Amino acid sequence: MIPPSHHGRFTGSNRLWIMPGTPAHASDGTLIVSANRVSVRWTHDGAAKEGELVLNGPGPACRGDFTDTFHAASGLVLHGHVDGSAVRLYTTFPAGDGSPDWGWRIVLDWYDPDHFSFRMFVVLPDGKEALSVELRGGRAA
Repeated sequence: MIPPSHHGRFTGSNRLWIMPGTPAHASDGTLIVSANRVSVRWTHDGAAKEGELVLNGPGPACRGDFTDTFHAASGLVLHGHVDGSAVRLYTTFPAGDGSPDWGWRIVLDWYDPDHFSFRMFVVLPDGKEALSVELRGGRAA
C-alpha cells in the first residue's frame, strides 16, 4: 500500500493538541514505515509514547488498525482508501456520556519524496474537525 520509495525511518517534530484551539505540545518524533505498517514514537510530558497503524485490504479500499499508548490503548478500527500519494482513514467512537459520536481521521501522505507525514484529526459531532497530531518526518540517515 505504501510504496517502497517511502519505507524506512523518518524523524521530525511531533505536535500534539490535547483540545482543539489549545497550544500544541511539541516533541521529537519518529516514524518507521513499511508497505502496510507505520510505527510512531514521540514523548509527552517526558514520557515515551508509541503507536502502530497496520493497513490491510485490496487497494484502493483499506482498513487500518491503530493502537497507541496515548490515544487508543484499546485500539481503533478505521476504514478508508488510498488516494494517490495518501491513505485516508476514518472511524467514529462514542463520547461516553450519551451525546453523539465523535470521529477520528488518520491521514498518511508521501507527496514529498523526502518526507512522510502522519496526521490525526478529531471530528466533533457537528462535523467540524481539528488537527490533533502531526508528525512530518524527514528521511533519517
